Parts: sequence; structure tokens; C-alpha cells
Amino acid sequence: MIIESIIGALVPVGVEGIKQLINRFTGGVKPTTVAEQIELEKMDISRIEALARLDNPSGTPSQWVVDLRASARYIGALAVIAIGISTIFLNVPEQIQRIGIEAANIAFGFLFGARIMANLKK
Repeated sequence: MIIESIIGALVPVGVEGIKQLINRFTGGVKPTTVAEQIELEKMDISRIEALARLDNPSGTPSQWVVDLRASARYIGALAVIAIGISTIFLNVPEQIQRIGIEAANIAFGFLFGARIMANLKK
């Protein structure tokens, strides 16, 4: 059960690694003009700005509300991981155990997947 979970968590990383290798050998998709390059960079900037706006509350709430809101996704992901892993040690049906482990894998990918992908792209 644990080996299946580890393999399930590493498959997306392996797939992304293979894609990066192919892009490295083929050169990947490259813009043909300067205008296309500028447009691609503008799209990246607008995507990052949209993500930043999601974390900014409207109005002037208390600082603890701002902090809790900013960390809510991470607290939730850690809770899902803890509950998913705890199903291994609890006496629950195997189907629920699989669902818990899968949920923990997804949450782990949310927390660390972007960092792993960023390190692979370097």
C-alpha cells in the first residue's frame, strides 16, 4: 500500500521530467517573433498577478484574518495528508484507506509539486 502511494506520487514527477528532457533535446516551443515572446511573457505575468489577487482580501480585515486566509490552503492540505496517512493505522475498510492515501498524495502534490517542477526546469 505504501509503495503504491509512493509510486503514485512519483509518476507525475517522472512524466514532467520526461517532458523536460524532450523539450531540452528538441528545443521546445519557441516564439518566432519578438512580439510573440512579449505576448507569452505578458500571459505569464497576468497569470501570476491573478494568483496574487486571490490572496489579497478586500477591505481592511484584522491581521490574523489575513494570515489565516493566506495559510488556509496549506493548513487544509496538511490536514488532508494527516487524515489520509492515519487511515493506514486505523481499522477502516480498504476502499476508504485507498481514498485517504490518494487524497494525501494529491495534497502532497499541491504542497510540493510546484517546487519540484521548478527545480526540474532549472
